[in-house]
Amino acid sequence: MYKLEKITLAPFTWEQAQVYLGWVNQEETAHRLTRALPVSPLEHQRWYESLMQRQDAVVFSVLENAGGDYLGNIWLWGIHPVHRSAELRILLGPQAQGKGYGTEACRGLLRFAFQDLNLHKVFLYVLSHNTAAVRAFEKAGFVSEGILQDEFFVAGKYVDALRMASFAN
Repeated sequence: MYKLEKITLAPFTWEQAQVYLGWVNQEETAHRLTRALPVSPLEHQRWYESLMQRQDAVVFSVLENAGGDYLGNIWLWGIHPVHRSAELRILLGPQAQGKGYGTEACRGLLRFAFQDLNLHKVFLYVLSHNTAAVRAFEKAGFVSEGILQDEFFVAGKYVDALRMASFAN
C-alpha cells in the first residue's frame, strides 16, 4: 500500500470491483471510457480475473485516508520492459471528482512507476474536451504529446483524444 496525503493506493478487491461495475454502466462514465455497450456481470468478472492475472499491468484501488472510502482505481497498463513505458488509466467514482484525488493518485502512481518499476515514460489518453481531466493530469506532471483527431466514436459523434505523457527525471 502507498499512503499519500489524502489517499492510499491499495490492492483492488472483488468487492470494490462490484462498485466499479455500477460506475462503468452509468451513461456519463461510459462516455468518458468510450464505451458504447453496457458491461454485463459476467463480462465484468472476466475482466477483473484477467486484470488480476496480467503480468504487464498493476492496478490499485484509490482509498480516502479520512474514512477509508473506495474512490476508484488507477493502474499501469501494457508495461513494456524494453521501452520502460506504460499507459496510465484512471477511473474515479462520481463522489470523488473535482476534489484533487485524481491528481494525487496520478502523482503517487508516477512515483511508483518511476522509482519502483524503473519506467522511463508513462502516457495516457484523455478526451480533449474533458478540460477538468486535462488540468488534473497537467497538475500531476503530464504534458501534451499531441492530438489524435476523431480517435473515438462517443455518444453518436467522433471526438478527439489528447495523448499526454510524463517522464522520469
